[in-house]
Amino acid sequence: MKISYNWLRQYIDCDWAPEEMADRLTMTGLEVEGTETYDSIEGGLEGVVVGEVKTHAQHPNADRLSVCTVDVGAEELLNIVCGAPNVAAGQKVAVGLVGTTLYPTEGNPFTLKKSKIRGEVSMGMICAEDELGLGTDHDGIMVLDPSLVPGTPAAEVFAIERDIVFEIGLTPNRVDAASHFGVARDLAALLRKEGKPATLPEIPELDPESPVKNPVQIDLPEPDRCPRFVGVYFQGVTIKDSPEWMQNRLKAIGLRPINNVVDITNFVLHELGQPLHAYDADKIRGNRISAQTLPKNTKFRTLDGTEREIRGGIDLMICDGEGPVGVAGVMGGLDSEVTAETSNVFLEGAYFIPGGIRRTAAYLGLKSDASYRFERGVDPNGTRRATLRATALILELAGGTASVEDDHGQTEFEYFSVEFDLNRARILMGYDFAAEEAIGILESLEMKVEDRGAGKYHVQVPPYRVDVTRPQDVMEEILRIHGYNNIPLPTHSRLSYTTDQDLDVDGIRQKYFNALSASGFNELVTNPLIPATYAKDSTANLINNLSEDMAVLRDNMLYTGLQVVAHNHNRQNLDLRLFEYGKTYGFSDPEYHEQEWIAFYLTGASVPVSWQGKALSASLFTLTREMERLQRFFGFFAETKELENDPEFAYGLAVVKGEKVIARLGKVADALTDVHGIDRPVFFAQIDWRQVVRQYRKAKVKFAELPKFPGLRRDVSMIVPEEVTFRNIEAVIRKANPKLIREIGITDVYKGPNIEAGKKSYLVNISMLDEKKTLNDKAADKVMRRVFQLLENELQLEIRK
Repeated sequence: MKISYNWLRQYIDCDWAPEEMADRLTMTGLEVEGTETYDSIEGGLEGVVVGEVKTHAQHPNADRLSVCTVDVGAEELLNIVCGAPNVAAGQKVAVGLVGTTLYPTEGNPFTLKKSKIRGEVSMGMICAEDELGLGTDHDGIMVLDPSLVPGTPAAEVFAIERDIVFEIGLTPNRVDAASHFGVARDLAALLRKEGKPATLPEIPELDPESPVKNPVQIDLPEPDRCPRFVGVYFQGVTIKDSPEWMQNRLKAIGLRPINNVVDITNFVLHELGQPLHAYDADKIRGNRISAQTLPKNTKFRTLDGTEREIRGGIDLMICDGEGPVGVAGVMGGLDSEVTAETSNVFLEGAYFIPGGIRRTAAYLGLKSDASYRFERGVDPNGTRRATLRATALILELAGGTASVEDDHGQTEFEYFSVEFDLNRARILMGYDFAAEEAIGILESLEMKVEDRGAGKYHVQVPPYRVDVTRPQDVMEEILRIHGYNNIPLPTHSRLSYTTDQDLDVDGIRQKYFNALSASGFNELVTNPLIPATYAKDSTANLINNLSEDMAVLRDNMLYTGLQVVAHNHNRQNLDLRLFEYGKTYGFSDPEYHEQEWIAFYLTGASVPVSWQGKALSASLFTLTREMERLQRFFGFFAETKELENDPEFAYGLAVVKGEKVIARLGKVADALTDVHGIDRPVFFAQIDWRQVVRQYRKAKVKFAELPKFPGLRRDVSMIVPEEVTFRNIEAVIRKANPKLIREIGITDVYKGPNIEAGKKSYLVNISMLDEKKTLNDKAADKVMRRVFQLLENELQLEIRK
């Protein structure tokens, strides 16, 4: 948001230099991100002064040039070669000095240098109108008022306005400061002890006996969407250019002047923060204006010339007697705009409920200065004031006669009520504010404060401060105006911990993520908002959604992850190893809840092709390996069970500890990948982070010295029924001798010829170790016999001996 320094000072007597004002505004929360200089004429005519031509002579080497000596208020006269036919001795002229950069009306800027022209030294330039950017005349040099003193800066002669423009990074909650007067209110609070309030020019009331009556009937059939509408009718206005002062105000903040009436609506918008709209009254059909929704499939052409389709019963429109003339709070229509031929004007000032404007602007893809303010919440009690301010300016600058205003709908809006405990606030703010100072700050911000005794206050907040609705917000107002940098640091600090002091959850999670990144994974950060098509009874649906594509909070990490996979696949990035930490949201009447997850997304090759061998595709086993690494990292062991009837997975596993499901993993169902346009397998795991943390809390670290004795390994080949998993086999093998059996792995899986249908061949390796002595073959053979017996009896496996 751009704020003009000169414009701002019209509302408050503040002599701070621009640099100091920028610092003060930043400390109140209106962060000044940068400043720029605005000149009503580009370059500000810097380096151009009044000169007096003392002598004029023909150039000895050029028929169309002359050599002049010019007094520019310096100790010595300047020798200047001039090509203008109208230059003469005794004239007062505009002289560009050496080193000056000129910005001509047409063409590129150029810098004047000392030069020789046909053998004669030239120490500057006597300028024409177009060479200074003051107009288009190039028939000769500008001849100035004879009374001017040589050396006078040309910027003073031509009343060039120089301004400093602040670029304020306005946060979404501070729409009250989206205007020059809104910023001035904060400055007034800072200057409260000096008694310098923010004041507006006097706004006269309209004559109730005006001979002009408003012929336009105002209807508000949907007051829950548009509770207030103020209209004024003007007869006999003259549409022309705005005066220079208004054009300079608008140009300084980057707006293009159009005509006096339209410029006034833009001026008041940036002065008071209230959007207004002016119609050519003769183009309002049926002499009727209403704010209402329209049937489905209604077409409308906005001011930018684009035809748009309006959603029936959703998007609020401004309509005349025959159809729409504007999108309420967003943009007017092309067919009713004020033009040079307009003689009668209808001025609209309205208050629209923010949520509806936000949805419409997002749906139509239209962002305007008006929608920016309406969708955040303008001052409903200031609608009439802004309309009357614009009315006074129209009568002054465009002439004509105005009707009395028609203030339709609700005319007064209640203040927000906040119960405020100053004693409690002092503790939270870390500073012992005097009651007089705290209340003085709040009252300087136009809040009403009622003392309830014992340090408790009833604070009434004006409705334009949509961000101050809780005691914490009131504290923030006190702190930002007092100045965060003015709060002294205490000699002793008191901290209240609400988390376990012996467990740095964020730290251990980050270490785990660092390990994942080191092993080739990339981290995702996705938006938890997903399309309305995913909405169901158990999802958290947004009330004021920005669009149908961002209408629901996800209840599963898979949706947003598949969007990222599809985006990468569409750009031929096919081998993905991704992880994400995020939250899902749900609704169980009457409460909402959220949950934290770590998710993996794998697709393509997990090991790329190389001279050492072929590429290895990502698979369920890639995920199980990562799950095992996670368990080792966080110090727990969990069981793995096959997933049954899970619509998100074609097949997969559940990692469980007792009755708690820690994770689900597997191949994503084809129906889901097809929806996202993904034609390759995607493997997904969703891990309950809170369950992982609980297991980590329980984990106990045990230390043991390294084994002194060697171990043995045995391989077992077996025929296994299809329904038997490796986990089943591993659990049975460990039962044979838990002390000696250390590791169990699988080397080969085979199905095909020579293997009975419904069965498969496994080659399992078993590592054994005795910590007290060297393990010999006799002891190992005894363990293996027990292994064979258990496998045959419990799992009906065929051992290939």
